[in-house]
Amino acid sequence: MTKFKWLTDFLKSLKFRLIVLCVLIGVVPSILLRAGMLGSYEDRAVFIKTSEILSQAKILANQIVSNDYLNNEDVAAVIDVQLDQLSTIYDGRVMIIDESFHIIKDSYELDNGKMIISEEVIKSFYGEEITKYDSENRYIELTIPLTSVDLQTEESHTIGVMMVSVSTDSINLNREYLATNTWI
Repeated sequence: MTKFKWLTDFLKSLKFRLIVLCVLIGVVPSILLRAGMLGSYEDRAVFIKTSEILSQAKILANQIVSNDYLNNEDVAAVIDVQLDQLSTIYDGRVMIIDESFHIIKDSYELDNGKMIISEEVIKSFYGEEITKYDSENRYIELTIPLTSVDLQTEESHTIGVMMVSVSTDSINLNREYLATNTWI
């Protein structure tokens, strides 16, 4: 009984309360800081990767339009190599979609000739660039309109859409490494 009395006296003491208060003051901010760091890292890493892919895709989209890729088979081989390089470098999938929503080129060679109708593709046909990050399924999806400008009337016309889907597994791997280090 004396052991329990000593324990209950200790739990009621000012010394115990000060220890608990010091632990709370030290641990709670650390946990909040960890959560903030991980969230901030993921947001920034996704933003940077999206920016890199978007700039590369815009350059490629301009080449596709200027070389009339959708109608000229002579330049198709050169552009196809660049599309495959973009797909390989960023561990993703690139699709070129024409005005009738048919997939002209799929870097995975799975859906060539099939139709694709999605909200993002339709919005891109109206000139909107869309970037979407799906943290649950770990991928970034971009749709970029392929816009041709008539030099005489200076009117722009969307002739197709480039759709790029990229895995964010590398970001998640780095985030997990950072999460492990933040516990320390």
